[in-house]
Amino acid sequence: MSQITLFTDILPEEQERMRVCFQTKEMIFQNGETIMEYSHSMNEIGLILSGRAVLYCCDEAGNQYLIDELKKDAVFGEPFLLPADSQHYYVNAEEETKVMFIDYKHVIKRCENACHHHSQMVSNLLQMTALQSRQQMNRIYVLSRSTTREKILAYLKSLSAEAHSQDLRLPMSYTALAQYLSVDRSAMTRELKCLEKEGVLKKEGRNIYLH
Repeated sequence: MSQITLFTDILPEEQERMRVCFQTKEMIFQNGETIMEYSHSMNEIGLILSGRAVLYCCDEAGNQYLIDELKKDAVFGEPFLLPADSQHYYVNAEEETKVMFIDYKHVIKRCENACHHHSQMVSNLLQMTALQSRQQMNRIYVLSRSTTREKILAYLKSLSAEAHSQDLRLPMSYTALAQYLSVDRSAMTRELKCLEKEGVLKKEGRNIYLH
């Protein structure tokens, strides 16, 4: 399931036809630009073609939380996370990012030809939604740990299990990781140094090896 993308098992020529049928549009966003602000309209699905973006949540008090990192082939939009009235969700580009926007109504409404590639895309979306739900459950488990140390270890172990390796490359900066884990950056840095001294891990920049 982890290898599923929006166009898995859809031929390139079929993809081109779908771009026309689904009224897709492609846009490029620079670092710091807002790609999408969530509402209740569910008009569009976004697909990252290149670059990197982050999904943020802002509560009523103005506190900002990092919800998810979005890389190539990641999808986002209201259908994947129904926004709460008291919270504001938005996606920001973290570098130059190219995005394809797809009209959501065209995805859920079958065309008259009942094309195979349309059914395949819907199947891919369902599998990607299931994968995102699993990733969110993993994050809930990590955040439920009671100490900064336990959160770090739970997160690194989940990365290791996903990569099937003890050689890890953090997918985000340490500042972003502290936001993701909802911990103080300085406290996280201290814990990482302690874990390194204890021989639990070895760290070189964003490269980490778990012993």
